Amino acid sequence: MLSTFFKKRLLPAVTLPDAECALHLAEAYLEADLNVMEVTFRTPAAATAISVIAKEYPEIHIGAGTILSVKNLKAAANAGAEFGLAPGFNPSITDKAIELDFPFIPGVMTPSEIERAFTAGFKVLKVFPIKSVGGANYLKALEGPYAHTDLQFIPMGGVTHQNMNAYLNHQSVLAVGGSWLSPSNLIQNREFKSITKVVRESISAMNVD
Repeated sequence: MLSTFFKKRLLPAVTLPDAECALHLAEAYLEADLNVMEVTFRTPAAATAISVIAKEYPEIHIGAGTILSVKNLKAAANAGAEFGLAPGFNPSITDKAIELDFPFIPGVMTPSEIERAFTAGFKVLKVFPIKSVGGANYLKALEGPYAHTDLQFIPMGGVTHQNMNAYLNHQSVLAVGGSWLSPSNLIQNREFKSITKVVRESISAMNVD
């Protein structure tokens, strides 16, 4: 199921101040022909923002990010999120996601964390923060021991318009994500047409072997 959400291979991660902003941002993505987004649980507006997007724009695959507790996970699922992500691997959260049958992408950094997630049944993993652990070269190293497992990675944390192709050219990479697709200053200034332009430029700049 998760693979179907990332056909454009991009995942904008956004932190929203209010639900009204969420709707405008959703419109901006659809205008750029992108139908997936992650709303982080970093503000009190997160659950409401997810709810209004799910209701008004059901064609968007809405994810909930920065899931740091079971409470966050339940709130995300109840709000209508189709999937969740976390910066790390927390067994209490992943166990609850399995119990709720809620598609979930745990965060990993080390081989040990990758193997714990894989053993728990997770095949799509967020590698975070990718820049700090070696960037695209680190992904290349991971593909040696794990390519045969069909694990797929979503690198985040330091991915930009300028370096995204270095990640996307790896067979193990399902998509790349980050805040560069929706810069915080553009969100704060309500410059949604500019965000549409950024997303379109990123899609156009993809050069995948």
